[in-house]
Amino acid sequence: MFTGIEGNSLAQEKKVFAICGEFSGESHLAKVVREIKAIEPKTHIKGMASSLCEHFGMEIFVDYKNFSFAGLTQVVVNLPKILSLKRKIVKEILEFKPDTVLLVDYAGFNLQVARSIKMAQARDESLKDIKIIQYIAPQIWASRPERIENILKYIDKVLCTLPFEEEIYNEVEQPVRYVGNPVLESLIDMSVEDAKAEIFSFLQEEYCAHSVENDNIALIPSDDAPLIGIFPGSRGFEIEYTLPLFVKTAKKIHEEYPQIRFVIAKAPTISHAKLLKCGLKDAQNLIKVIDGETLPQANQKLLKASDYLWLCSGTVTLEAALYEKPYFLTYKANSINFMLYKMFKIIDMAGLANIIAGKYIVKEFLQNNATVSNFYAETCLWFEDYLYLETMLQNLGVLREMLSGYETSKLVAEEVLSISETIIT
Repeated sequence: MFTGIEGNSLAQEKKVFAICGEFSGESHLAKVVREIKAIEPKTHIKGMASSLCEHFGMEIFVDYKNFSFAGLTQVVVNLPKILSLKRKIVKEILEFKPDTVLLVDYAGFNLQVARSIKMAQARDESLKDIKIIQYIAPQIWASRPERIENILKYIDKVLCTLPFEEEIYNEVEQPVRYVGNPVLESLIDMSVEDAKAEIFSFLQEEYCAHSVENDNIALIPSDDAPLIGIFPGSRGFEIEYTLPLFVKTAKKIHEEYPQIRFVIAKAPTISHAKLLKCGLKDAQNLIKVIDGETLPQANQKLLKASDYLWLCSGTVTLEAALYEKPYFLTYKANSINFMLYKMFKIIDMAGLANIIAGKYIVKEFLQNNATVSNFYAETCLWFEDYLYLETMLQNLGVLREMLSGYETSKLVAEEVLSISETIIT
């Protein structure tokens, strides 16, 4: 058990090499970096991340944004680049000789890095004290369960973020600790009313500054307007497949329920031009856009402010569940990628809320079921069937209670700083 490093004047300065591969992972890593620096300010943390982690004192060796590949096709095309990156990172780790290597999510790449480190340790006695932690465990319960063998070989400790995962690793005697779920730490502490008012005020200012069309102001939300928040994804192909469906559904909803307002949260990885190209151009009067570059914490504020949500599958679905908002999730990709996804998948559910609960709390519209008619029908149920909506909200409340009560980033920081002295079980 962690006995406390803070205040120990005899403690040696620590070195940590951390790796994350996309924005969601970096948002979690950044909080861990902040906590490590709070406990041991002189800790030298470097690795693969971006500006968010740099802000909290991490030295960026490689910016992951230059190596952001999604889907099998992109990975295959860029395989030489990915392999070169892995070699570069492993070389740096072996020269840096950190006390701890912290791998955040990004399992396919990170397990390969861990393998190379363990192979190097077998050859070089001076590297033997490097410990490897995997934070946010590979979802072996969802697909490719054979990965457990590599985890046992190459990972010194798993810090899992879903309550049922701890038992899975305990059964195979893999050192593990459930640290709670970091998504809870991302939720903003403000009222629905304040979040909605801030978004509406922002949109009003945007209209006054940039719009000259008189009919545009009519669809700017007001404080009493029911709001549907739309999260169409953070990758280009997700926008291409989901946004046109969301736009068509919004138009259909507007015909029947003209009081409803629609706001999109644009991911930092997506340009406004991409949104326009994928259906928004013909619906700019109806659907407004916010993003974190012009409105701080735009995503979290929209999740908090919305009365209902339409979501592309991803971390945002768990955030929505923890805000206890009615939502459905969807996912659509090219047929080859989706076929491969189905081949490796060993459970039917896609959404974390449903998986954690062990039942369908919210609807999932995947691939061929991702249709305007399904989106429309589900949204109308929220408006018209009080019992249906109330049951969903009650289940989401139970889910939040299940995941509450952990200081996740602090627990991870403590593990990172202490694991080099002993494997904590």
